[in-house]
Amino acid sequence: MPDSTSSAAAPSDRRPGVLPDHPHLEHLRRQARDLHRALKRGDAAALQRAAPYRVDVGASLAQAQLVLAREHGFASWPLLAEEVELRRARAADEAGFVAVWLTWAIGQGYRRPQPERAWALAHTRALAQRDAALVLALACGDLATVQRLLPPPQVHKPLPPLAAPPIAIAAFSGLGRIAACREGLRATVRWLLAHGADANAKLTVPGVDHPLPVLYGATAHAGDGEIVRALLAAGADPNDNESLYHATEQADRSIVDALVQAGARWHGTNALFRQLDHDDLPGLQQALALAADANELSTTTGTRPLHHALMRGRGLTFVQALVSAGADPAARDGQGLTVAWHAERVGRTDVVAWLAAIGHAAPAHDLRSRFLAACAAADEPRARAALVEQPGLLRQLDPMDLRLLPEQAQRGHIASVRLMLALGWPVSVPGPWDASALNQAAFRGDAEMVALLLQHGARWNERNGYGGNALGSCLHAGVNEPVPNGDYPSVLRLLLDAGAPVPRPEQDWPDALATVAEQAAV
Repeated sequence: MPDSTSSAAAPSDRRPGVLPDHPHLEHLRRQARDLHRALKRGDAAALQRAAPYRVDVGASLAQAQLVLAREHGFASWPLLAEEVELRRARAADEAGFVAVWLTWAIGQGYRRPQPERAWALAHTRALAQRDAALVLALACGDLATVQRLLPPPQVHKPLPPLAAPPIAIAAFSGLGRIAACREGLRATVRWLLAHGADANAKLTVPGVDHPLPVLYGATAHAGDGEIVRALLAAGADPNDNESLYHATEQADRSIVDALVQAGARWHGTNALFRQLDHDDLPGLQQALALAADANELSTTTGTRPLHHALMRGRGLTFVQALVSAGADPAARDGQGLTVAWHAERVGRTDVVAWLAAIGHAAPAHDLRSRFLAACAAADEPRARAALVEQPGLLRQLDPMDLRLLPEQAQRGHIASVRLMLALGWPVSVPGPWDASALNQAAFRGDAEMVALLLQHGARWNERNGYGGNALGSCLHAGVNEPVPNGDYPSVLRLLLDAGAPVPRPEQDWPDALATVAEQAAV
C-alpha cells in the first residue's frame, strides 16, 4: 500500500508564498487574475514579483499563473492546482476522501478515470477505517493489504461508498493502466476469484443509470487483457452487450481476441461498427480474422460495414479489406442505398473508381445527385456547372441532401465544407446527432473549420440532439472524449469571441482549456 508521505515539496522549500493547509483553487485563481491586471497596468510591485520569471507588462493570464506557481515553489500552474486538490482531499474525513478518490480511480459518468492523479493521491494519506483502506487497496492492487483486511468469506460483501463488491472495485480500477499497479491488480483479481468472487458481478458507476458488469470494467476502465482473461476463465459472460464493443477502443488488442475466443458474438453488438469508427486498419483486420460479419446490417444505424466505413471517413484500404473478407460491394443499406452511393456522398472518388473497376459503378444520376457528389468531392467546377444548368437547384435540396454539410464537418472534410458554404448552403442544418456543422467541428476540436463556419454565420448556441450547444460540444469532447489532434483551447477561444458565455472551469478540465476560460473572465 502507498505510504502516507506526500511527494510535494515541503512548505519550507517554497518561496516566498506558502500554501495554507486548506487551500482553495478559486482563491489562487483570483490572485492570478489580480496579478495579471496589475502587470497590464505596469504596477511596479507586480513587475518586481514577475521579473525573476522573465514576465513583464505584456504578460498573459497564463504567465501570471506561472508566476504565482513559482512563488509557491511549483514548476507550473497545473502542478500547483494538483497540490491544492491533493491537500483538500487529504483534509476531508476518510469517507469524503475515498468518495473523491474513487471518481479519479474509476471515473464518473462520461468522465474517464484519472489514474495518475488517483495514484498520486493514494500516497498522501494513511486510512484508519477498515473499509476505506480496503477500497484503496483493492483499486491500487495492494494484495497484501487486501488479504489482511478481507476475510475470504466476505469477498461478496459490498463496500461503501458505492455498495460495490470487492471484485468490481479492482476490475474497474483505471490504475490498471499504471505500470506500478498493473501486476498487483491482476494478482488481486485472481485472488478474489479464487475465493469465490462473482465474475459476473456489477457496479453502478457514479453518473451512469444502470449497473455495468465487471468484465466491462476490466475492458474499458482497466484496459487489461490479463484481468479480462482471468474473469472469462472464472465464468464471466462475454456477451454482456458492453465488453466487445468497448474492447475495440483499447490499445490492448488481446482483449478482443480473448472475448471472441470465449464466445463473444459480433452480431447485434455494433462492435464491428465501433471498430470502423477508428482509423485503425490493423484493428479492422483483426476483427475480420475473428469472424466479424462484414455484411452485418446494424439494427441501430441501418447500415452495413461498407456503408458505415465510408460514413465515418474511412478510405479505400478499409473498403478493400472489408470486400476481401466477404463484404458484398453490391449490398444496400436499410434505406436501399448502395456502397457506390455512399462513396459519392462522402466524396471518395478513389473508392467510386475502384468499385467501378470491379463491376459496381455508380448508376447514372440526375443533376441533383451529380451536384451533391461534386460538393462532397470539393469539385467546384462541376458543382458550379450544375448550378448554372439549374440556378434554383440549391433551394430544391431536401433535408437529407442538406445533411451533407454537417456530415462532411463531422468527417473533417474542410474543402468540401468550404465549397458548400461558398455556394450558399444553409449553415445551421442538422446532421448526425441532430447537430449542426458547428457542433460537429467543435466536438472534433477543429479550430480551422469552426472559424470558417463562424465566418459564414454559424452561431455558438446552435443546438445538438443532446440538448446542448456548440460550446457544450467543445467542452464535453475536450474534457471527456478528445479527438486525436483536436485543438479544443483554440475552439473555445473562437466560440467565446463569437459571444458564448465564459464557462467556469472545473477541476478535471485540461489546464489549457481552463486557461482560456480564465483569460476570458479577466
